[in-house]
Amino acid sequence: MYEIYNSTNMNKKTLEILLAIGSIVLFTLLLIVVHSTFGNSEGSANYEGYGYVVVLVLFVFGVSAAGLKLVDMK
Repeated sequence: MYEIYNSTNMNKKTLEILLAIGSIVLFTLLLIVVHSTFGNSEGSANYEGYGYVVVLVLFVFGVSAAGLKLVDMK
């Protein structure tokens, strides 16, 4: 079990799969947080769209950074 999380012994394909699953889970959780935070009250409903845009931008930056790190791996 320890060998899966040890980055020195992890091959690139396994890391790509874990990053893909993790990024989708994180994106879904962030969307849920934005909807539960801004979607419940009338006054903050205007900011819900901005929250979705921020979550999307964070997701794109995170996936891009992970992709750039994967390129550097052997």
